[in-house]
Amino acid sequence: MPGVWRAASAPSLTGGAAAPEARAEGCRAGALDLRALFQRHHASIWRLLRRLGVTHAQLDDAAQEVFWVAARKLEQIEPGKQHAFLYGVALRVAASEVRRRRSLPPSADSAELEQLATAEPTPEEQLEQRRARELLDAVLDALPLELRSVLVLFELEGLDVRSIAEIEGIPIGTVGSRLRRAREEFSAIARRLRARSGAQRKP
Repeated sequence: MPGVWRAASAPSLTGGAAAPEARAEGCRAGALDLRALFQRHHASIWRLLRRLGVTHAQLDDAAQEVFWVAARKLEQIEPGKQHAFLYGVALRVAASEVRRRRSLPPSADSAELEQLATAEPTPEEQLEQRRARELLDAVLDALPLELRSVLVLFELEGLDVRSIAEIEGIPIGTVGSRLRRAREEFSAIARRLRARSGAQRKP
């Protein structure tokens, strides 16, 4: 993403026009800050987007969009809150992508083919891992977005309730109630899907 690095620049520390050397140094500092942000958080943002329902084909574009937003708002990100900022942007990007995909006619997704092509230790382990992943994806896809995001952030990303409230911009009590509803719906949906899958596998 060389364009992203070039687009980011640090503000001048002086009140007047900065000298060419100062501007160049500021640009280098801004680029390094953004590059470090990308290198430190890209993997977790990519994983979060996947868990929030972004398809494999759109993951790279969605992750890039998150860091484009970070590049444009680099000066607004508070020190120590970079991860929370990126998570908040990722939630909005994922929600937009999921809504866009749901508005389109159904189409084949290559993610399952890619999973089948991935080398696994044994065919049995591959089958069980694929079934578990498919079940998790199916249950998460069935949850409303506001419940899915809270569940993913708490159960899969390991964030606490206070951090989720800050990222989502909602009261702590709302996070707790959504988390309870998400767990209840997750369990109910998983039971239905397991029962349906078991019935289909019976001779």
